[in-house]
Amino acid sequence: MTSAASPQPIRRIVIAGGGTAGWMVAAGLAKCLGQQYDICLVESEEIGTVGVGEATIPTLHFMHEILDLEEKEFIQATQATFKLGISFENWRNVGEHYFHSFGKTGQGHWTAGFHHFWLEGRKRGLASDYGDYCLELRAALDKRFALLPEGGLNYAYHFDATLYGQYLRRFSEDLGVRRLEGKIVQVHQTPEQGDITGLTLDSGVRVDGDFFIDCTGMRALLIGQALGVGYESWQQWLPCDRALAVQTTSVEEPVPYTRSIAHPWGWQWRIPLQHRVGNGLVFSSRHVSDDDARRALLDNVQGEVLREPRVIHFTPGQREAVWKRNVVAIGLSSGFLEPLESTSIHLIQKGLTRLVELFPTDGIFQSDIDEYNRQARESIEHIRDFIILHYHVTHRADSDFWRRCRDMDVPASLQHRIQLFRDSARFVPAAGDLFAENSWVQVMMGQGIVPRAHHPITRQMDNASLSDFLGTVRKDVARQLMKLPRHQQFIQQFCPAPAPDRAAPAARPAAPPAAVSAPALRINPQAVPSIVTLDDGSKVYVLDDFVQDPQALVDWAQSQRDQFEAPEGHPYPGPQLGLPASLCAELSEFFQRHLRQPLRAGEPVGMYGRFSRVMQAPSTLDARQRVCHRDDSGLQAGEMICASVHYLFQDPALGGTVFFRSRMNAADTEAFMHDANHLSASAFGEKYGIAPGYMTEGNRHFEVIGRLPAKWNRAVFYDGGIFHSGDIGRASPAAYAQDPGRLTLNAFFKSRRP
Repeated sequence: MTSAASPQPIRRIVIAGGGTAGWMVAAGLAKCLGQQYDICLVESEEIGTVGVGEATIPTLHFMHEILDLEEKEFIQATQATFKLGISFENWRNVGEHYFHSFGKTGQGHWTAGFHHFWLEGRKRGLASDYGDYCLELRAALDKRFALLPEGGLNYAYHFDATLYGQYLRRFSEDLGVRRLEGKIVQVHQTPEQGDITGLTLDSGVRVDGDFFIDCTGMRALLIGQALGVGYESWQQWLPCDRALAVQTTSVEEPVPYTRSIAHPWGWQWRIPLQHRVGNGLVFSSRHVSDDDARRALLDNVQGEVLREPRVIHFTPGQREAVWKRNVVAIGLSSGFLEPLESTSIHLIQKGLTRLVELFPTDGIFQSDIDEYNRQARESIEHIRDFIILHYHVTHRADSDFWRRCRDMDVPASLQHRIQLFRDSARFVPAAGDLFAENSWVQVMMGQGIVPRAHHPITRQMDNASLSDFLGTVRKDVARQLMKLPRHQQFIQQFCPAPAPDRAAPAARPAAPPAAVSAPALRINPQAVPSIVTLDDGSKVYVLDDFVQDPQALVDWAQSQRDQFEAPEGHPYPGPQLGLPASLCAELSEFFQRHLRQPLRAGEPVGMYGRFSRVMQAPSTLDARQRVCHRDDSGLQAGEMICASVHYLFQDPALGGTVFFRSRMNAADTEAFMHDANHLSASAFGEKYGIAPGYMTEGNRHFEVIGRLPAKWNRAVFYDGGIFHSGDIGRASPAAYAQDPGRLTLNAFFKSRRP
């Protein structure tokens, strides 16, 4: 029989705490129920928020549909970018990466998902990479995005959580939500049952209510401290217990995905917004100190640090009940799961929508409380298992942290799912699952599970039929991909957010200290460009005896040898030094006056330059370094890059520059370059038959269309959109490693396309 725990009707709702959780709850309740209730939110500007929830999942669209938010306005208000998935780097093993994309992969059958057909195709040598059959995955890694009709792309957002809270505050107050400023210093309860009746603030104001939402974060002032609801720790499965968060300025175009980079004691996130980047570490305090974690974070971010990182302590787990008496906990007061799969904001949203569905209008009944708590526990436990999967299924054994994760016992619910997939590639969804089959399949295979068997229905197809089926899916993805604009281009055209007051530094190597004076470039006024026409008709401009005193440049670069560095993740095979501003200005002025029009460049946008030295042995090159490339990093819609290389070495055998043309169609060329940027060196070499070494000759993928030999004090100017590579490999390896070796001055001139 249903019993009433608090039979009086609800009229006054009090939300304790603001931030993302408080204002999401306020907005949702005001939109759905606001005409029937008095809604008040209490928060203090002096109490900060955790501020790590900047990445979301596609379920947020449902929340925005409920609120009837205008997408463009929301994006611009929160500095948002688009997100198509998460790149997991070093999780399966050091140096091995995979991608968890939104959307679906391929087309399944009622008996078996697409991955069964893909596994059969791989067995017969008919299938390419699993990601080739998912538009969201390919679009993410190619940095492409657009709003497609009929849900053509499944996407979420990266946004500034603080700005999102402010945006929802304005929305809520317009719907009548009252906000009170102040710290909660006392919680009032009925003496007989313990129901909360009001909150006293540090100003002396008392806020009375009938129903309370606890959004006070990990302090859990109402559900934990006042009502005494215990907390169930899941640290036996999720070993990380601390986090560091820091914001940096943007140094490159935002990618449409979150990066999750595993370390020996935890993992790092990188979340690009329109004008800054959110960074952070989640780590185990038993395996690394706070100071060492902080140093590791700051050593692995790009751009200027906007504020000092702070340590956040947490215990992964869940409240034993998230609704007790007349209090519901939503957000961090209800439990905490690290943001590995960007579920923090989803759990707030789900807590809100569940509350609206079960709202106790005519009195609080225990049956409603029990149902809410059952659904809440079921929901977070499914997500918990999915996150544990990332830690437990791994090939890493390089640290005590990863060995412990690999060897630990996991919840029986997760162990069953892992074993079922390992045995037969099957995935059976559970009621209330947030993550669907495609998510589990991508992560289980990405983490290294190779199923022993798959569904026999796939053997009904002969080779021709299976090849045609897989090929049709892959080609359809490639065709759709080529129609998508660049992610940055789409943002600029559809929803550019106002730039912050402080400008972000450009993506370039650090320049030497200003106190060190550099020589003038002193370009030779008698140097006249000669034209070299490549086999495809493109023109390259060559200037011999380019500067009047090249040795002065070499001597100065040598005096700064300790300042040269190899930026993390940069494909150039050696250390670099940013070109001083005075030399940049002189070189830029020469380019604009003499070569901008011949190279058909439009209005200048900017330039940067660097000294560079090739020092990497051919056998150590990654996939990107084995192939030719285009200079297209950071380009926005309607922009192009012209480039120059100035040879500052005497031995011509160290190599000039060789130019290429793709033998492949556009879609296959894009796929090739995508793989070069994302496959390991061994996997790339096996797939495309490209052995370790610098690319100096044509192959079945590219043909040589021109070769310019190196010459002391020769400068070459060209369109950076032409495939090219250093013509490296005609001298002994020692010749490249010796000081100064193959020293060049490289410059890149960004401009509008005329």
